Amino acid sequence: MKITALSVIIMLAASARAEPFDFMISPTRQDPSLDWWYAVPAEFTPQLSLVSSVAKGEYFNIIPFFKNYGIDRNGQSKITYDIEIIRPDGSTDEAMKKCVGHDGKASPPNLLAARAVLRIFFDPEDPYGDYTINVIAYDHISSQTNRESVTIEQKKFSIEPLSEEERESLFYNYASAPNPSHALSAFLQTNHSFFNEDSEPIWSAIWFFKTVFENNDFLIPHLLDAFHGGTFKQQKDIIMVLALMDRTDELPKMSSDLKTFKQIMNAGRIPDPYAEITMGKQLDMLWAEYFATGRIQPIRQLVTSLSLSEHIGTLDRIKSGEFDPETPEAQRTGMLEAVFQSALWSLRSNCERSPLVFQYCVGILDSEELEKPAQACLSMLLKSIAKDQSQPEDTR
Repeated sequence: MKITALSVIIMLAASARAEPFDFMISPTRQDPSLDWWYAVPAEFTPQLSLVSSVAKGEYFNIIPFFKNYGIDRNGQSKITYDIEIIRPDGSTDEAMKKCVGHDGKASPPNLLAARAVLRIFFDPEDPYGDYTINVIAYDHISSQTNRESVTIEQKKFSIEPLSEEERESLFYNYASAPNPSHALSAFLQTNHSFFNEDSEPIWSAIWFFKTVFENNDFLIPHLLDAFHGGTFKQQKDIIMVLALMDRTDELPKMSSDLKTFKQIMNAGRIPDPYAEITMGKQLDMLWAEYFATGRIQPIRQLVTSLSLSEHIGTLDRIKSGEFDPETPEAQRTGMLEAVFQSALWSLRSNCERSPLVFQYCVGILDSEELEKPAQACLSMLLKSIAKDQSQPEDTR
């Protein structure tokens, strides 16, 4: 088993209770950056998705959350913890002592998440079965100790059949409840093409899977195994996603038709979603990255496109004949307004669909510098969404 310590400080509001020092062990697949937890306003309660089983080679995180802790006269808390992971046969797989729980300012009754978050995957030699995670936490201010245990099962990887509804819901649910194995199953079982009628990649779909596979390297051998017995469509899809990851050299021998397709995919130009936004496909890629990770970075980039509001009215002026649609300037500014309208629509739609997107946008507006046009536009958008959400539903 491999363990990587990540330092994070995360807090969640909780009710004050005169109870002994306590904590919860939280195994999760959610993104280890933990943007979904701490890059949101304090009053927002993030969604924590726990896991009870993982596939061999799959990373997951262990996060202890502390409550009912003591603070000294300066408002300081000091918590450490020991952790051990026990194999199904009772032997010790891994053990670490004096991990940093918290050391610094704290505000009871807020929950504290451990600064040392453990990122883990099982080695090839680790047997399948139930593993016990034992944690002993020490509150050095109140001189209290507590012990907690959870189990997690290491299971054999399998490609599960998914219904059409399960495949379609995966995209929007993945950020808050990731399941890489289901993502691979959905990728292989997707019936529709990953290309549009103009033979352009459907970036919102393929970039999502590319990001999931890139962040879950244990899936690549299973993806390559699926190539051998896959349909022609599946083989082309695998070639395309590996080309986006610059890993087509890992593919086995293939037919001349597939070799030609591989050459075309390797030669294709990939848009940069983090360059200045001038194309709709960049928006699609950024949304795909967000839904594949739950990170705030693609949302930060998305909201910069609201500065394109300066081009509002161009399309109306072209329709009215005021602008000649054949001139390069009219085409350029008309395209930029179309990108702005697409960005505005997608932000509204996804803020309404995903509470985390809305809270990210609130946090960005409150704490980060935006160009004035983008700031004003985002502010009006969030106020409009909040007003709509506060309106009672029409029950007629």
